[in-house]
Amino acid sequence: MQFWIVVLGVLFSYQGVFAYPLIPNPKVTQGELCSKDNPDFEALRYLEKIPYCKRNVSFEKRQEIYDKYRISETCRHRYTIDHFIPLAIGGDNSDSNLWPEHVLVKELRPSLELELYYALKEGRMTQDEAIDTIIHEKMNAQNRLFNALAQDECDRPS
Repeated sequence: MQFWIVVLGVLFSYQGVFAYPLIPNPKVTQGELCSKDNPDFEALRYLEKIPYCKRNVSFEKRQEIYDKYRISETCRHRYTIDHFIPLAIGGDNSDSNLWPEHVLVKELRPSLELELYYALKEGRMTQDEAIDTIIHEKMNAQNRLFNALAQDECDRPS
């Protein structure tokens, strides 16, 4: 995980070209796993017995995350608050696991989380492998986005 934090830092430095975050800011969003002690803990899942937290992100918390990332209110309709480590693979609802994901970034990997969910459920992948895959995919978004077309002022490169 420490390796990925370094990778996050390097990749984050490249996103100054865009007006929106391409990847989570590693100073704000490092990723966090659910545990049995978490108030949102619901059950252990899969063969690996991974703690699962139910979704619990209030409107107020979403606004705080947008504010941390300095996303203007006029552009928030182009984002969803995303779990960096998805709940389905053991992430939690803490601020350090949430970030505003732009719709153009999300469109790059529409079925990734579902594919990882089934791989974990069927025992074809471990939680560590799923997390590595998520981090790799989310941290390489900028490589696939340079040719994306801007749809409105919230999408334009700065």
